[in-house]
Amino acid sequence: MVKKAEKPIHRPEEAAQSLFRSKSRASIQHMFDDVAPTYDFLNHLLSFGIDNYWRSYTAKQAKLLVGKENQNPKILDVATGTGDLAHAMSGIPGSMVTGVDISPNMLAIARKKYQSITFSEGYAENLAFENETFDIVSAGFGARNFENLLQGLKEFHRILKPGGHALIIEPMIPRNPLLKKLYLIYFKKVLPKIAGIFSKSSFAYDYLPHSVEEFPQDEAFLSILKDAGFRKAEYRPMTFETSILYIAKK
Repeated sequence: MVKKAEKPIHRPEEAAQSLFRSKSRASIQHMFDDVAPTYDFLNHLLSFGIDNYWRSYTAKQAKLLVGKENQNPKILDVATGTGDLAHAMSGIPGSMVTGVDISPNMLAIARKKYQSITFSEGYAENLAFENETFDIVSAGFGARNFENLLQGLKEFHRILKPGGHALIIEPMIPRNPLLKKLYLIYFKKVLPKIAGIFSKSSFAYDYLPHSVEEFPQDEAFLSILKDAGFRKAEYRPMTFETSILYIAKK
């Protein structure tokens, strides 16, 4: 019996749903390689520039967690993209920051922007670092793209020193019904159209709402962090619950 061929996916939203279900690392890499040239511009435009505040706030929290007694904290930024969160972390006095990402095109931009930071290819589920290497591991808007979320978070736990912290920023769907409705209209209808004007690959911005809507939020994500081995975890909503910072302690 000849196996019937699967129906090809043509519509961008259907392709985006398929990618979210599969979380293929190769496909995620290809997607970010495509959007790299306009990634920074669209991030700032579509978030109205507030994404810079989210990174700055996260770096300030990392600085407080590291404390004054740690003169040379080692920090790893996973899914670093074009390096903006890694750069924010480098503002911590004495810090030694490394950024890791699966997209060569994103890393090429990061290296041009921030030449004092070490950037290398890699992915969350198999980080090329020894146990208990870092004081801080961060991830800005990348955890929901991990092919295996729990394994990625276990790797965060493995490479952190005892007492070290993971700081993870993700988009958040507001819990207030009215804000949630407005947010989803913008996220699903307006944002992809704006992105399509400036980017040759609007597919990534069809994928974005699906990845956010299906990603475990607040208490559900805390539960996964604890399953990964973290003994303490909390979350802090930011900017009318449109973004959220998770802080987990080893």
